[in-house]
Amino acid sequence: MDSKPNTRNPIPVPDRELFRERFAMRSLLEFARTLTPDLGPEGILKSVMRTIMGKGLIPEGFAYLSEKTQYGDNIYNIVSKSGFREVDLPATITFEMFETWLFAPPGRTHFTLPIFDSEQQEIIGFLGFGKSLSPETDVSTEQNYLESLSLLTGIALTNAALFEDERLRERYEAELRLAREIQQSLLPQSLPEIKGLSFTAFSKQSELVGGDYYDIIKLNENQVLVAIADVVGKGISAAILMSGLQASLRALISPLRSGQLSFREMVSDLNRLIFESTTSERYITAVFAIFDTETEKISSIVCGHPRPIISLPNGEFIELATSGIPLGVIAKYDYEPLEINFSLGSFCAFYTDGLSEAISDGKMLGGRGVEMFLSSVETDDISPEVLEAELFRETKFIVSDDITLVIINLSKPKKRISQLILQH
Repeated sequence: MDSKPNTRNPIPVPDRELFRERFAMRSLLEFARTLTPDLGPEGILKSVMRTIMGKGLIPEGFAYLSEKTQYGDNIYNIVSKSGFREVDLPATITFEMFETWLFAPPGRTHFTLPIFDSEQQEIIGFLGFGKSLSPETDVSTEQNYLESLSLLTGIALTNAALFEDERLRERYEAELRLAREIQQSLLPQSLPEIKGLSFTAFSKQSELVGGDYYDIIKLNENQVLVAIADVVGKGISAAILMSGLQASLRALISPLRSGQLSFREMVSDLNRLIFESTTSERYITAVFAIFDTETEKISSIVCGHPRPIISLPNGEFIELATSGIPLGVIAKYDYEPLEINFSLGSFCAFYTDGLSEAISDGKMLGGRGVEMFLSSVETDDISPEVLEAELFRETKFIVSDDITLVIINLSKPKKRISQLILQH
């Protein structure tokens, strides 16, 4: 009786080499087709690990992925594990542990494959595998195969990281655009009508969102509150604080109208609310002014902000005096309003330091430069679009901060036809 063939006899060497080459080619082609950036870095390592384990009949494997610490060092977090029940695989390891524990442990029964970035400069992950169930398969001896595997995986991981960064950037920009729309909605959508006063305003942000704010609020038929503010800093944090200022101011308007709060008390309460809602590094410079067309007076409180400019009919300029420190610096501060008579036919300009600190012809524009610009344009009944166009055409300056400009014209109200008939 013929004996059964010995199925455990090793494959002849030429056939074994061919088997290994085919195994390597199939494995490389398999994961090269599947390593798309949308998998993400963790998904790519898991996909490579599954491919190698499946093709090589390897029951045990693990994968680690690098992460930058706040100090710029790399740590490695485990992202996948199969088998290795008797081996303690820590959730996170350092590079030193990577070298001593994974590469040369006593009685090691697995091999480790480091994955370099696309520039071959830094280890960004690694894979570990146990022995194959097939006596003809020993992946750890396939140097060319492992080098190709490491290179392709490193490129895929780098591309995936770039893909993820781009996706996060797009989502961040979408959120910023939404934040910009919300912030723009907090600014006045229409300006009030007060006899004897006309308003022009525009606000230009240096980024998608910013910390500049202005408001023009009608108190009664003869009075209007004008506010302008600049949150220290730029970007999202400044925009959040700006929205808090707008909400707080709007909440205090009703008590101001009804006489429950004086102008002085309103600004003091606003300062307290800002102090309580922010850190010591954050503060707001601001100007608040009540224009009264009946008494022809301006009552103003300037809180560490560039001083508003009044242009008189004779061409002279005067500035409203500073009343105190910016909002939010200390919890309690008594801001004293300052009153000034205004001349009919003059105008008042409120602006943020993005305008006065802009660079024009290599020099900072400054308060004097703002005055020169205001004297060069016809501000009466000018639209915000024309005002902005004139500003950038005349000054040609470099803008590095948010710019807000509000102009209030103080003109005599036009007499109605009925009034003219009565006079005749």
